[in-house]
Amino acid sequence: MNSAQPGQRVWVNGSVYSPADPFATALLVDGPTVAWVGSDDAARGIAGPDALLGDLRAAVVTPAFVAHHLLGDLASHSEGSSVDGSAAAQLPRARDGYGAVEVLGTDPGELAEAVRRIREDGMHALPVLVREEALTGDVDPASLPSPALGLAVREDTPEDAVRRHLVACTRAGLQAVLVLPSPLPDAASTAKAAADGASASASADTDAGDAAATATATVPASTAADAQEATPAASTGAVPLDRVLSAAEAARAEVGERPFRARGHRIVGVADLDDAQCERLASLACTVSCRAGQAPLRDLARAGVPMTLTTDAENPWTAVKAALDAPQERLRTSARAAFLALTRGAWRAQAGGAPLAGQLAPGAEATLAVWDAESVMVQQAQGTGASWSTDPRARTPVLPSLDDSRLPLCEATMVAGSLVSGEEPRP
Repeated sequence: MNSAQPGQRVWVNGSVYSPADPFATALLVDGPTVAWVGSDDAARGIAGPDALLGDLRAAVVTPAFVAHHLLGDLASHSEGSSVDGSAAAQLPRARDGYGAVEVLGTDPGELAEAVRRIREDGMHALPVLVREEALTGDVDPASLPSPALGLAVREDTPEDAVRRHLVACTRAGLQAVLVLPSPLPDAASTAKAAADGASASASADTDAGDAAATATATVPASTAADAQEATPAASTGAVPLDRVLSAAEAARAEVGERPFRARGHRIVGVADLDDAQCERLASLACTVSCRAGQAPLRDLARAGVPMTLTTDAENPWTAVKAALDAPQERLRTSARAAFLALTRGAWRAQAGGAPLAGQLAPGAEATLAVWDAESVMVQQAQGTGASWSTDPRARTPVLPSLDDSRLPLCEATMVAGSLVSGEEPRP
């Protein structure tokens, strides 16, 4: 439900995920902005006399997730990928805890319609137009829906075409987004399908929408891992990816190190990688966007490669769990690293993104989600090393536990200070 934006909101008695205060239980939202995070008593003292008070009742507040959605031919792994209203074509929704959707498409009309629907749902739309052929001449950035321009890299795309596209985008001041083929669904979607199948015997009078939400939210701890065991990591193939990396290295040599790095080019759909490819990616300073359970997150992190995770699952926590519980050690990362790759990292990968986007800190946009979670903790993936300390003295912010019997359920979503889904916490 949409809500008028009041002057101030004070929400207390919760668990607020914030780098400003890892033990925060309250936050103060002033218009579209997070004004303060901290303790309950301090929040009440700072708030003005007309502030709207809400009791979170132990709910968890986090930055809203950023979804990643492919349209048309780019979504060849999906059944029915156009924005036509069918169940298979549903765009990610604010009610699921998303505050923004990065949507990629080759058809400008289809992309514009997706953007319209995303904004109608109250979320930020992050569109990227993807070309089937490399950009070779000048382009007017004002004619594009965003300061990024994609290129669909097929198995038969020549290396020189990728180089030309990167060079042209760099010189035009654009971010190049190279979209690799992604033939398999992500592990989160696979886990959801398994859960949906397990819940097929639900009572007939249960509302279909509620049943889908329940199936997504009650994935047992073993389900995601089991689904991934049956869905091996996809591979774009060493030769095609090596061609992309060679093209990027040639483009960097042609335009210069600093201009190339300044554009923050991205490679979307990266899957299986070896150590040499991770090192080459790190030297290029290209951001990679990949799916949990399909890319060596541990190795990419160790090489220092900027990384985001992509998902448009009904419950985005399935992607975090898939990264935490991947069947192979090299595919895993901590819950915190996966969460950041789906929130702050996803915003930082956007061309021209705001520095504070994707986090709850004073001065940041108030785009957040409220979650019903059974417990909170710091969760480190087995075999990946101690990226984050689980000792409370380390003051590492806590997230919903993904070892519980069900995943967190979204109770409300706020975008830029406006409640776009759910209900205000009651006093």
